[in-house]
Amino acid sequence: MSVIEWGIHFYTGLEEVDRQHQRLIALANRLSEVADGQPEVLDQAFGELRDYARDHFSLEERMMEESQVDAELFRHHKHAHELFVLKLTDLWEARGKDPDLAMRELLDFLRTWIYQHILLTDRRMAMEIHMKRGTEAPHNMFTPY
Repeated sequence: MSVIEWGIHFYTGLEEVDRQHQRLIALANRLSEVADGQPEVLDQAFGELRDYARDHFSLEERMMEESQVDAELFRHHKHAHELFVLKLTDLWEARGKDPDLAMRELLDFLRTWIYQHILLTDRRMAMEIHMKRGTEAPHNMFTPY
């Protein structure tokens, strides 16, 4: 059973960003189906999240630079990415002590990140990118948040 369902509310209208967000949601859903914090599953998940963070954050930051979004928006967004990496590092370092707890904390962190970061921070970024590019933001996506 999925803990997070992809839906229009996550849609940014930035094709590669949306594809990568779907990948993150799929990873969170796969992890939610693991009965306990199996070390090999945790290690694989952390590896995927490390790669995801590197690739996805680089993409978003490059898109913001190319579109010349507001400097404060860019700083705030980049700082959120840095906090994600720091939290992931903390969870990685703590995983050996209690794998079950590490799995629960990782899932809680991912759920919170997905809902807060994508629905607020990424949608705000996408709205500005669409505005700067002169492209039309997808229908129904930028309702007040």
